[in-house]
Amino acid sequence: MSCSLLMPNRDNGAILDRVLERLAENTGAADYELIVVDDGSTDDSRAILRRWRDSGRFPELTVIEREHSGVVDALNAGLAAAGGELVVQLDGDATVETPGWLERMSAFVRSDPRVGAATARVVFDWGDLHACGIEVTGPEGLHDRGTEVTEPLGRRTYHGRVLRRREADSEVCRHPAEVDGGLGCCMIYRREAALEAGGYDPGFAPVWFDDLDLTLSLRRLGLKVFCLPEVRVVHHVGERIGRADSPSRRAFARLPRAVRMRLARARPAQPPAEHRDRLAHHYAYWREKWGFDLLNPDLDELQRRWGHTEVGWRTDPARRRAGEEILERA
Repeated sequence: MSCSLLMPNRDNGAILDRVLERLAENTGAADYELIVVDDGSTDDSRAILRRWRDSGRFPELTVIEREHSGVVDALNAGLAAAGGELVVQLDGDATVETPGWLERMSAFVRSDPRVGAATARVVFDWGDLHACGIEVTGPEGLHDRGTEVTEPLGRRTYHGRVLRRREADSEVCRHPAEVDGGLGCCMIYRREAALEAGGYDPGFAPVWFDDLDLTLSLRRLGLKVFCLPEVRVVHHVGERIGRADSPSRRAFARLPRAVRMRLARARPAQPPAEHRDRLAHHYAYWREKWGFDLLNPDLDELQRRWGHTEVGWRTDPARRRAGEEILERA
């Protein structure tokens, strides 16, 4: 088995058929298995997954049904079951829209032994860019690559306070690039390296930052991470919560950038109340594990701790050039 596609799922029944249909259409005849780990769904997800398992549309589809314990546990269960040399993390509410995507991503990872992971271009279903990779080791701290931080640097409090661009307006997604980390909506990595790194860290349970942590852990092992924006994935967050492409979103997107930035700063995004404790824990756990703040990194301390590894690639001309050479040859 060449590749294992790993998809955690919980209560995505409304979109799951479309996700699997697009995956079957666009993955083609590649050598792969699909492992879906259902994390205690209470909707019709399990019936849908069983129907797809019995349909024969995928070369091999394994459905693992578990009691609800969170995405991180589901991902680790799937990783333990995976038999592929490469693993692709997918989301149960995200559609892969690029034919031949798996061949492109797997060929890129295999093109150089220094490549540890690659992520796709991910867009929201209302038309805004979600991310072309993740940035965390620069002066702005954690943010989706392609977004603009709206809080003052050094005084950030919430990673969701960013200004997003429409997909067509994002310059950073024009070409493949080296990035700090990947987004789990569509992220390919070397299985043995991920196991060596310890898999998905349960300290980030039940969800959030586990994908970034894993890709940065691959960097700690001496591997590199890239974004391949030619692989396009639509994250159906708006459809799932009933806000896809609303009139207010469309009106906001038409405003001049300076006006949108002023509005974003005047009415900053707030984390949902039910998630604030989890975010506080995850921010603190990141500081404990990595030795720098996710939102307001001390770049001198980051360099002292990680400058001798691929985690500190941004400030090392030789490491940056090595990444550029990998991209030129791929």
